Amino acid sequence: MAAKAGHAEAELLFGEIGRKEDSADVCETGMGGSTLKRMMQSSISIWFRHSRFTIPGRIFRIVLSVCAGLSLTLCASAREAKDFSAATLVEKAGYQPCHYGCSERAEPVNAFCFRQGDQVVVGDGISFLHEKKFSGLEELAGKQVQIRFNRRYVWVMPPDGPVMKLERGTTYENFKDAGCIRDVRKPIIDSAYAHKRPGKVPTYAFALAGTGKGDLYLWFQCDLSSDKSVIACLRWYRNGDPYGKDWYCARTVDGAPVAAEFEIDPLLSQEGRLVLKSGAVVQQDHRGRTNDVLDRPGEACR
Repeated sequence: MAAKAGHAEAELLFGEIGRKEDSADVCETGMGGSTLKRMMQSSISIWFRHSRFTIPGRIFRIVLSVCAGLSLTLCASAREAKDFSAATLVEKAGYQPCHYGCSERAEPVNAFCFRQGDQVVVGDGISFLHEKKFSGLEELAGKQVQIRFNRRYVWVMPPDGPVMKLERGTTYENFKDAGCIRDVRKPIIDSAYAHKRPGKVPTYAFALAGTGKGDLYLWFQCDLSSDKSVIACLRWYRNGDPYGKDWYCARTVDGAPVAAEFEIDPLLSQEGRLVLKSGAVVQQDHRGRTNDVLDRPGEACR
């Protein structure tokens, strides 16, 4: 009976903790507040199931109070870490995330990219019913604004006007700034390696973002030809099915030759666009081929 009574008391106390954590949004301690609450509740429940002893109610309440204080202290620290601070608005652009499948009346989504020290943060802002609450903010590009953010949202405080809430992350990939593009594509590439690699894909193949019209990412293996004239990239869909080859000239768009030991930047590159670690873009080969053989032998790479 003592154990059951104690368990009920624990549920009551942790329910109160949960309500306080939820009102403070997400605790930035590496886990959400609700996750922390569930872990602590689970620990109490497991202890009660396996313990052969009971403890006096007063001591039990002290133990729970210590746990509760620790939880609320962690969440309080998280709230302090979410104060507004200065960041540079690098870019702001409108786009349609559904590409050509959007309704004519669909409101464009506003993509934002901020830089705060060495950290880049991207987010999407959505307007409803033509409210255009993000209009005019592109004029702040290159200037500082006040932001705060967690893993799910970004709050922006413009110089004049109310605080605006963005969803963290975006599918907009046409940022001009390399840091913004990397922050967009990093979750895509991370998700590729988080899943088990299909058996048909070689271990030395690497993931690149798709074009946004098909698979989120594809697997690539790129090699310089023996005569060092072209780069042939074998491709596989994310499920491991082969997807033919993608061809590139062995030079950059600026005319510089690509070294034999070239390195591809996996975050700046995507299907149809190879970018070297140096930042140079490799010239895509547009010559026609049939079964990997040039339709016009001797034609220069273009």
